[in-house]
Amino acid sequence: MDVFELLGISEDLAGLTYFIGTLIMALPVPIQGLKKWGPKLITDGIYSSILVNLYETFLSLLVQIGNVLGTNWNNFFNWVYQLLANELTVYTVIRSYYAALTSVPYSSINPMVGPISMLLSIVSGFMSVTGTLIVISELIYNYVGLIIVIGILLMSMPFRIGRSFGGSMIGFGMVFYIGLPLLPSFLSDFNANILQSISVQSNYSFSVIVTQIIPIYIEGTVLMPLAYLGMLASLSLGVGYAISGMSSRLPIPLDFL
Repeated sequence: MDVFELLGISEDLAGLTYFIGTLIMALPVPIQGLKKWGPKLITDGIYSSILVNLYETFLSLLVQIGNVLGTNWNNFFNWVYQLLANELTVYTVIRSYYAALTSVPYSSINPMVGPISMLLSIVSGFMSVTGTLIVISELIYNYVGLIIVIGILLMSMPFRIGRSFGGSMIGFGMVFYIGLPLLPSFLSDFNANILQSISVQSNYSFSVIVTQIIPIYIEGTVLMPLAYLGMLASLSLGVGYAISGMSSRLPIPLDFL
């Protein structure tokens, strides 16, 4: 099922929502809790239909805003894969130290084995964070249209069942598609861009790794990126709330007069 088939389903759901609203308005039943849903569903149906027809406008708007802000996905992917390569290089160097220490007799009582093993775990954590960032980036870059369409589909469901979550998905797709490639620039502004702070060398001394490399990686691959992603998440929630208008709820309980 492609994007335009989902848009067709969304349009059908929008029409269904509209006609359910008109049906409720026409019911000769004096139930205020039910009657109040008539105008809401009619409005929701019209609004969802507008969102369906604005789908390509959303995509065009993302590109235009991204161009204004300097969004460049190719540069971002080059940066993040280079970052992962640097982390792998550091891991390989530390692993060589560990292999050298454990190859000698009585290595289990060597006091350096424990700290180096801990460093391996830390750098593995860095690579896991970067790998997760790559997965999220690939998902957003390749499927931003699908994410927005699913959001529209959820918002088109009658009685606002998926309205809040649908708006959040639209906001997530839009904000992260524009903002995520700007992460390297954000890190550079705070002097936390690892690719600008250190250069990959064929060998590192243990003291350099402990006193320079690890602190830089903690700041540049964990703390600052997580702070930036948190800001994007907060902004996407705000955009999603603005698009959805309100939280989702079911038309129950009914207030009988």
